Amino acid sequence: FLQELGNPFADNLSDKNGRVGIDLGVYGVPESFVVAGDGTITYKHIGPILPMHLEQLMLELARAQTVR
Repeated sequence: FLQELGNPFADNLSDKNGRVGIDLGVYGVPESFVVAGDGTITYKHIGPILPMHLEQLMLELARAQTVR
């Protein structure tokens, strides 16, 4: 799996002091963000990611890859 698709957790970030979360406007759990190469948040999803959300998430991930 990892060889074929890569490690989905390789690019996770940690916010030990909670400061980044406050700066980003995080207000609930779970929340997921797509962050482009230039550091801008291009997509925010509030709540669990369910199968019905995957198509939109994949589109947003592809779109974020074009931002540098």
